Amino acid sequence: MKQEMSLVDFFMIFFKKRRLIATFIIIWSGGSLLYTSFIPKIYKADCRVLPPSQGGSMAAAMLSQLGGLGGLVGLPGGSTTGELLIGVLRGQTIVDKIIDRFDLMTLYEEEYRLKMRDRVTTDILHATEDVRSGIVTVAVLDEDPERAAAMANAFVDELKNAMQSLAIGEAAQRRLFFERQMLQSRKVLDEAEDELQRYQEKSGLVAMEPQVTAMVTSIATMRAQVAVKEVEISSLRTYAGGGNPNLRRAESELAALRVELEKLEQEQKTSDGSALMTSLRDAPQLGLEYQRKMRDVKYATAMYELMLKQFEAAKIDESREAMVVQVVDPATPPDYKFKPKRALIVVFATLLGLCLGMLWALFADYVEAMKKDPEQAQVIKEIKAAFSFRKRQC
Repeated sequence: MKQEMSLVDFFMIFFKKRRLIATFIIIWSGGSLLYTSFIPKIYKADCRVLPPSQGGSMAAAMLSQLGGLGGLVGLPGGSTTGELLIGVLRGQTIVDKIIDRFDLMTLYEEEYRLKMRDRVTTDILHATEDVRSGIVTVAVLDEDPERAAAMANAFVDELKNAMQSLAIGEAAQRRLFFERQMLQSRKVLDEAEDELQRYQEKSGLVAMEPQVTAMVTSIATMRAQVAVKEVEISSLRTYAGGGNPNLRRAESELAALRVELEKLEQEQKTSDGSALMTSLRDAPQLGLEYQRKMRDVKYATAMYELMLKQFEAAKIDESREAMVVQVVDPATPPDYKFKPKRALIVVFATLLGLCLGMLWALFADYVEAMKKDPEQAQVIKEIKAAFSFRKRQC
């Protein structure tokens, strides 16, 4: 039985087959050196940008001053993060503009635009965000250092234009929405005031008992909250889809407010209840009608004031000139290649050649040992004869 080989045995085999191992090393290292000489050099140009600071709009700030009623109105829009910037940067709109601007389809001899987009987003453009500082780095890889820097700066310029267009469009859309709501609320308020004036001139009634006033005021307030919630839902539907969590929460709150309003109105119509409802039931018909007219005026006034403040805030947001994306470090042409890493490739190929050469040396020594053994040599001859017979049949 053959004894196990020691390290000395391995060393002697490698020393005996040193020329074979050296041949493998020379072939692999030389091949890698030849390969790195023919592949093109790739340069990397970086441009660092600072995302906009997170903060609320003027309209949202004025909403907080309206108390509970103003808090019912939800405004679209939010702070922009680095991930959002990267998503916009890798979008089809900006990528297509870069492709057309630098004629990349002709440069890379690409026939289909879809494949060119994938090549830009996977091989050419590399955008990352620093978790600690929040700075976004826009890197472009290209064979020409001048073109790499120009493309990196072009990506940032298109990003700035896209973000500014989105911000301006949102503010203008919000202003138009609240302008329509303000004009409609003003029309409703004028009609309610005219109706109250005509009723006062006809009936001469100008006051009601405090209990009845409290009941009617509560109903008017509840109706105003329902109307404001409806305005909020309309505003959210302008910017959000059906699955938006804010929209779904607003719809559930609207349903709850409508249930409460229905309860109050039902109590007003019933004949059994507390002293407050009894006072309302026993009120003269003229006085009740007067309170209804007054309730409509209060409701219309609250809606008009809310929409007017939102309209003014939206105009301020639209007129403000905010720097959406700020460039920290513009891209400059790199003076050293990014890849290929020639030294690393040669070293790796040399080590791989050494390992393959050592394995081949062990295999060659094993075959030689088998040939020296009569039994193993006969097996080898039979295997060769079998292969030769099959070749002659083929």
